[in-house]
Amino acid sequence: MAVTTLVSVTVAGQAQPAARGQAAGQKPAQGRGDATPPPPAAQPGHPSGRLVIWGDVVNFNPQGTPGECTAQSRFRRGERIGFRMTAIDGGTGEVESTANLVAHVTYAGKTVDVPMRWRGGGQPYPQKVYLRAPNEMWTGGWEVPADAPIGMISYTVTATDRFGRKATYTPFAAIPSQLTIVE
Repeated sequence: MAVTTLVSVTVAGQAQPAARGQAAGQKPAQGRGDATPPPPAAQPGHPSGRLVIWGDVVNFNPQGTPGECTAQSRFRRGERIGFRMTAIDGGTGEVESTANLVAHVTYAGKTVDVPMRWRGGGQPYPQKVYLRAPNEMWTGGWEVPADAPIGMISYTVTATDRFGRKATYTPFAAIPSQLTIVE
């Protein structure tokens, strides 16, 4: 039963239908790439502390476009927002590869859940894009829909690992750095 639970956690968010709250016809929210990593093995010494998560948002437009994968907080309708996060076992300081992360984007009175994909697990990675394998990174992308109002939007990211530990990431409260939809 533990393997079944682990597989469902790992597969969640991979090539799924539209995310809860996502407009019909909009591309499914997911990290870059289509490969689903194998279920991670239990790591020695885990869990030994709190689950800790943090990250940033970036321009998640296609590779080769200006500004791709750079930190950004202003987006136009039709652009892709990339959520990049990491999850750490607070006791060991090591990546908690069993974590399942979801970004929750709130705009226009609704919330869209954006599943995130773990980039580790020995998957091939483009060496022209990464200095090393991104084993500590989870990614999820959300395309700003045409009905998104101009102005500030909010998001949080939640994580749960195989041990039942939970964590929530909330970005800094500084207004100038908040995600904002612009003309």
